Amino acid sequence: MVRPTLRQMEYLIAIESEKSFIGAAKICNVTQSTLSSGIKELEFILDHPLVIRGRKEVHLSAFGAEAAIYMRKILQDTDKITARANQIKAPLTGPLRLGVIPTIAPYFLPQILPELQKKFPALELLLYEDLSHVLVEKLQSGMLDIILMAFPFDTPDMTQMFLFEEPISFACPKGNEPKNTEKLLSTGDINMKELLLLEDGHCLRDHALDACGLQEPNKRKAYSATSLQTLIQMVNQGYGTTLLPEMATTSSNLPADISVLPFKEPIPTRNIGLAWRRGNPRNIEFETLGKAMLQT
Repeated sequence: MVRPTLRQMEYLIAIESEKSFIGAAKICNVTQSTLSSGIKELEFILDHPLVIRGRKEVHLSAFGAEAAIYMRKILQDTDKITARANQIKAPLTGPLRLGVIPTIAPYFLPQILPELQKKFPALELLLYEDLSHVLVEKLQSGMLDIILMAFPFDTPDMTQMFLFEEPISFACPKGNEPKNTEKLLSTGDINMKELLLLEDGHCLRDHALDACGLQEPNKRKAYSATSLQTLIQMVNQGYGTTLLPEMATTSSNLPADISVLPFKEPIPTRNIGLAWRRGNPRNIEFETLGKAMLQT
């Protein structure tokens, strides 16, 4: 199928406005013969007469006037796209769809978003919070541009950018600390029957157990939280103990009745970083974003 060109559409709109080939040619900055040839070619492509030539003025045919409505809209939308492209030429400007896992979003985002807004005022961050495997799927399908997550996690055909290593600590109700807490805690001090974990699907569950060298307990309290905040409140109410990443322990929302105890060496940790589709043309921008996150 041969389609009309934007230039031909401009010619027709100009004729509708000026009602003259001479005036339309002047507006389009072309010769009258060039504009006339363009209109004839457009009529040939659409297989309909578009212009009615009179002695003093030219008018659009009924179909020409109808076509002009659509063409004007196409040209307006094209101008919007062009203006938008010019607007977001600078790095980290315009929309950026960022996925974030729930064990990072409420703690880390409030720290970095104000500074990112100052450094990149034209950046439009569109935030999506979900579990790691869901975000990876959305990234693979093109629904997201980049994700902020915890590693290790399998991200096939993606670039991973390590940001920082985050310690994991032990949390329990005050007064229920393991014995010998005057020393740094050992993972062997954990009572697995009292340990509360996030429900299956949260990567922090696996990261915490793996980092601490712990096996999934066969017998434990029958409770799995859907969020870290819920988990913290359960510990605060005396339902058990848990493992928390550092960003959750330094939050002002952490109840005063919870004790947070660090582990001795080797300290269990999880890695925080970014991931995006390999070969993405915005690769340099994403690296710039990661470096900016580290500087906040």
